[in-house]
Amino acid sequence: MGAESGSQRILDAMHRGVRVEQVQGAVACCRAAGIETGMFIMWGYEGEEIPDIEATISHVKTCGPEVCLTTVSYPIAGTPYHDEVRSRLVTIGAWRESTDREAAIRTRHSRRFYQLADELLKAEIAPEPDALRVRTARAGLLAAAQEVEA
Repeated sequence: MGAESGSQRILDAMHRGVRVEQVQGAVACCRAAGIETGMFIMWGYEGEEIPDIEATISHVKTCGPEVCLTTVSYPIAGTPYHDEVRSRLVTIGAWRESTDREAAIRTRHSRRFYQLADELLKAEIAPEPDALRVRTARAGLLAAAQEVEA
């Protein structure tokens, strides 16, 4: 399921037209029917901050999918998101050798920040969460919150 975020504020900003509770209900229905579930989460949508990341982690924990994949949002030409961030796009690598996924957005949190968000998510949803791993990932995320893409 393309859950994208567990923050209703971010889902609304994405114009997803879905409520967090609807995604949770859909996952519960699938699981009740014996269908394994997977969720896809997108970090870094415009305006996302630590409380939104925490809401997403809580959402994934509530749903309990068998698989959870993540990516960092990237603007695709022709979409409203691309239009919104176009003036801050920085291409990484030669134009002929790069893709939309390799663009950085100036003033957005650093790639390291989103790697740490991934680490925190994985630590929190692990079958047997390790409190030290969770604390370390959370501390790293908080420290990296001031880093932005150049």
